[in-house]
Amino acid sequence: MSDEMPKSHLDYYRMAKSYGASGRYEEAIEAYEKAIELKRDYAHAWYYKAQLHYRLKEYDQAVCCAETALKLEPSWNHHVQRILREAKLRLDA
Repeated sequence: MSDEMPKSHLDYYRMAKSYGASGRYEEAIEAYEKAIELKRDYAHAWYYKAQLHYRLKEYDQAVCCAETALKLEPSWNHHVQRILREAKLRLDA
C-alpha cells in the first residue's frame, strides 16, 4: 500500500481486501468499517465484513453485516443467505 492516507470508501475497501488476503483480518475489518463510515450504503464492504466476522467466529456481527448487505443488494440473496444460514446455525448450536 502507498504511504498516502486513503481518501475514499474505495481506498479503504481496497485496503481491506489486501489485509484480508494476507490474513490480517482485524485490520481488514477496521478498513471495511472506515469504508462504511464514508459510504453507509456500500454493500460490498458490508458483505466482505460479514465474511470476515464469520471466519473469526463472530457470528452475531456476521449476521448483522450480512443482513445489511442483503438489504442494500437484494440480488445477492444466494450468496448472502449462505453466510446468514451458516452463522445462524453456529449461534443456535
